[in-house]
Amino acid sequence: MKRKYLLLLVSILALPATANVEQDVDVLIEQIAQSPCTFIRNGESYDQQQAAEHIRKKWHYAKDDVADIQVFISEVASKSWFSGKPYMVKCGETQITSEAWLNQLWQQAEQP
Repeated sequence: MKRKYLLLLVSILALPATANVEQDVDVLIEQIAQSPCTFIRNGESYDQQQAAEHIRKKWHYAKDDVADIQVFISEVASKSWFSGKPYMVKCGETQITSEAWLNQLWQQAEQP
């Protein structure tokens, strides 16, 4: 009986964390959608709306395995699952990995 209550308590405590991760991911995907940058995936360029939609689809597929926003950034939103190549982001003349760019966006989102 104690085990049953313990499992219930653990389940209840895990819910807010999952909800928080989903909220964090939604914020980051919205930042992608609002970005003026070009996204490069497997050598092809995509606008911000296409990039946001692609990342959203990957999120829906992987969300049960994502424990926090850092896992989302590094394992879901930063590289191709098929080729293993990192996604790139080009803003003006600057091109960086999407992982570095998304980490910058996330740091900005966390600031009050």
